[in-house]
Amino acid sequence: MAEKKLPKIFSIFPEVAPPVQKVVQFSQKLKWTLIVLVAFFVLGMIPLFGLGPNALQQFEYLSILLGAEFGSILSLGIGPIVTASIVLQLMVGAGLLKININDEEGRAYFESMQKLLSVIFIILEAALYVYTGGLAPNVNVPNQGLMKLILIFQLFLGGMLVLFMDDLSTKWGFGSGISLFIAAGVSKSLFIALLSPLRSPTNPDAYIGAIPMFLKSLVVSDIQTASLMFLTIFFTFAVFAIAVYVQAMKVEIPLSFERVRGYGIRWPLNFIYTSNIPVILVAALMANIQLIARLLQNMGRPVL
Repeated sequence: MAEKKLPKIFSIFPEVAPPVQKVVQFSQKLKWTLIVLVAFFVLGMIPLFGLGPNALQQFEYLSILLGAEFGSILSLGIGPIVTASIVLQLMVGAGLLKININDEEGRAYFESMQKLLSVIFIILEAALYVYTGGLAPNVNVPNQGLMKLILIFQLFLGGMLVLFMDDLSTKWGFGSGISLFIAAGVSKSLFIALLSPLRSPTNPDAYIGAIPMFLKSLVVSDIQTASLMFLTIFFTFAVFAIAVYVQAMKVEIPLSFERVRGYGIRWPLNFIYTSNIPVILVAALMANIQLIARLLQNMGRPVL
């Protein structure tokens, strides 16, 4: 009965139409992937209207894994989508939801349910971010209650845009938007940390980028700073090379056939089969735990 009624609920949410052809051309995939990337970076630069001091900047390391820009309209990032996926998979695995994901109808129902849960978690996390003080309104703005609702609406709008861009990238791009947003965030952070020629706001004599700082240190004969910058650059490229090498490794599993004696093959499997999904799940879980802990602290019931 529930499965007959739920599709009517799912239909109220906007959805990207899938491509008519079975195989999307490379040029089309490239075009839509670039459009999603540009939109992601532009939205990450739009600040929240009426925002006061951003207390979530202390969790900046989580923002890279969650594809978020705390203080912008994309402050939620992929957190609600990943959280909805975790909850739904746990419910299906525990048998609380009877969904057969092996057939096409079951997969469509699972994806629709995941989208519904994502919208619910977008609303919940937006409210938690605002009412826990992580993204609190400016104290100088009158009518704090109304301003909190405006902040929640902006976060909700940003979360819905991320959900839409994820759907667009999955159907028309090169793959999941979640992985794309994380790769974009990591790439941007690496580019800034390595190549940025801008001066540090805390130390005007230093560059933000490690390579410009390394070259400057060589010019002024600052051996200590040059050595530190060289080690930073070296280990960054070393970790990148190791990650690429290990990701490309394959383990060949010998297989034999009982009916055809003497005939066997080796089936190659990726050495790291899970990719970055476990890291994303742990990051989303940590972010939710921190939000709940901050809410309890504001209620006068600290957990620590």
